[in-house]
Amino acid sequence: MDAHISLADVSQLVVTEIETFVVPAPRPDQLGEALPEAWFAQQLDEMRASLIEPYIIEIDGDGRFPGSIPKPVPRRVAIVAEDDDIFLAYDPDPDGDFALIFKSASGFGVSPNRGHAVDCFMSR
Repeated sequence: MDAHISLADVSQLVVTEIETFVVPAPRPDQLGEALPEAWFAQQLDEMRASLIEPYIIEIDGDGRFPGSIPKPVPRRVAIVAEDDDIFLAYDPDPDGDFALIFKSASGFGVSPNRGHAVDCFMSR
């Protein structure tokens, strides 16, 4: 874990993101109908329910490069939420952002979807 941020800081960052989340305004170039505000409220409720006391795990592989052959690259990430076999993790390297971690029989894989905690969680 990065020496500059503690597990408590990561936890607080997630809570702050949830509490300050603003439903995005529809964009003129979007396809289809905008998601209703109730969908976002339900997602935030599900995220709150999945929050856990953060803990560190080490995962192998780097799924941030779609189409590439994953190679074992040990990564230490902080798991902050669990939703079945999908975990929301803070990854301090390289940009200090959030990512989804998928658990399978072969281990853990990092989603290429990265960014803010709420956005990552809602993309699951």
